[in-house]
Amino acid sequence: MNTRIRFIIIGFLLIVGIILQIKIGWTPAWYLYLSALVILATHFLFGNVWAAFAMLRKGKVNEAETLLNQIKRPDLLSKQHRAYYHFTKGMIALQHEKLEEGEYQLKEALNRGLRSGNDNALTALNIAHIYFKQQKTEPCRKFLYQAKSFKPNDLLIKEKINELERVIASPYN
Repeated sequence: MNTRIRFIIIGFLLIVGIILQIKIGWTPAWYLYLSALVILATHFLFGNVWAAFAMLRKGKVNEAETLLNQIKRPDLLSKQHRAYYHFTKGMIALQHEKLEEGEYQLKEALNRGLRSGNDNALTALNIAHIYFKQQKTEPCRKFLYQAKSFKPNDLLIKEKINELERVIASPYN
């Protein structure tokens, strides 16, 4: 949900709650205050991370970046949402050819723990690819091995792992 819409809803709930409390009393207003508090808490705990992740999966990098930039305090996100925040930030950085930032963000995502083996494998594979582009063979192999250790079941990820392994093993590399 858009950040602006969330805050409009929170404001509306608070205003209606205050009016109810003044006119009738605390009893009919407390649930509106609680609803506003829950929406506010979910805003800080979850943010727009899943929406940005979904946009990234659809190939809408700019929209995903816009959604992530709306998150002002990523340190307040829940553990899993923070991991996907870093994952999405890292993938966006790679799309913009910012290898160092992408490497940092993707390593943060791996350290925080992503939900699925495929996501972890994809993250490690992208870090390996960064090292390959920087011609750092040993770290590339390390992250390639780590990507395989997550046992991805996505055929495209498996194919990319095998392709990068073949290129690294090539005598021309």
